[in-house]
Amino acid sequence: LEQQILKGSCAFLYTWNGEAYEFVKDVMWKSAIGMPTGIMGGATAYAPPDASKEYLFIPGDRLKAKDGKYTLQLTEELWEVAYVDEVKLLTVDHPDSVSVFVDEKFVPPGPPSLHVYQISEKRLPVGAWDDRGVDHLAALAAKDDRYIDNLVPGRYQGITAVHDLVLDLGNVARNDSLLLFLQGWLFPTDASINVAMAQSDTYRTIFPYVQVPDAKGRWHTVIANMSFPSGKDKTVIVDLTGKFLTDDFRVRVRTNMEIYWDHVFFAQPETTAPGRTHVLSPMAADLHFRGYSRLYRKGGRHGPHWFDYGDVMTESPWLPMTGTYTRYGDVLPLLLESDNKYVIMQAGDEITISFDAQAAPDLPPGWSRDFLIYSDGWIKDGDLNTAAGQTVEPLPFHEMSQYPYGHGESYPDDEEHRAFRQEYNRRIISR
Repeated sequence: LEQQILKGSCAFLYTWNGEAYEFVKDVMWKSAIGMPTGIMGGATAYAPPDASKEYLFIPGDRLKAKDGKYTLQLTEELWEVAYVDEVKLLTVDHPDSVSVFVDEKFVPPGPPSLHVYQISEKRLPVGAWDDRGVDHLAALAAKDDRYIDNLVPGRYQGITAVHDLVLDLGNVARNDSLLLFLQGWLFPTDASINVAMAQSDTYRTIFPYVQVPDAKGRWHTVIANMSFPSGKDKTVIVDLTGKFLTDDFRVRVRTNMEIYWDHVFFAQPETTAPGRTHVLSPMAADLHFRGYSRLYRKGGRHGPHWFDYGDVMTESPWLPMTGTYTRYGDVLPLLLESDNKYVIMQAGDEITISFDAQAAPDLPPGWSRDFLIYSDGWIKDGDLNTAAGQTVEPLPFHEMSQYPYGHGESYPDDEEHRAFRQEYNRRIISR
């Protein structure tokens, strides 16, 4: 037997919760440059080259000010290299009577869209079961690390037998605005698995799609690609407005991806409640070696791989990806804007990023504060089937048409970027 080991995913985010740093989310999940996605006309097709530009939610009780600062730890701990170009922290203030969410599903890289959803009443389904009729309503009733875990494993990590999640929403007014929230995590495939599936007529990924019944009880697809959680502890928001064909408000989500759902609810969006966001740029950022957090499964053997910040080892489990990385020390100028001048991190590295908590506006009485992190950058894993997966170079840049580069393309070679490489890219890693 070979144990499933998480070797590639993305950078990790830890926040100060008032007592310790704890793992919150994985970030920059959408920018796996060099990742093979298929074979087109005999040539390997790769993932889009765009940087991951995304907003991810941080609950207010998971990030507390310390010494007048909000401090984040951004680490690279897997078999990959991270290129971090920009980081910002947004405060999201709202009345206590509403909860806020952002959609954290995977979407193709591109310009980010910030939409903060506010809801005042969460409603639970009245029924929830799988394709075998197993009742999962109790497991999905709360965000408590009790995952639907009776998936039938396939030949490859990230692929299972086709499985359904059927939800009965009960009495819903068909014309009302309706959002479905699904919270959970995804165990992804990797570069070598993608190559294997591209060479097979048997195995393929079926992205989650949404069906509702017609008047005769037959299922009809109303959303062909619902998408999926972009990593761990993510929220997928599905707009069901106008999607039902009858007064039978059942919803079926079907896929063969290895997705473990934790909590499901639905709600009408709150359009009249006040709210505000405020953008904080970093005030300090320091790159240094830290090591590797102890890995465990949160919520049992089918829970996501989780990371204990307080239990760290310094011996690397990974073969080095060779090349020139960012020298240790102050890297604040590299994170302030998206400009192809970024922090290059290898496994074991950490950036401590601080934001001025005093720069955020005061909370009105009866209001609460949550946060969003905005990140812009790329991840490249060390899988042997990843394009240029054993080296730092070639360096990505925002204007590239593909990775590996298209014909005649190269990283910017103007005076500004030559100076950046000379000043910061001085840490040479070899085997």
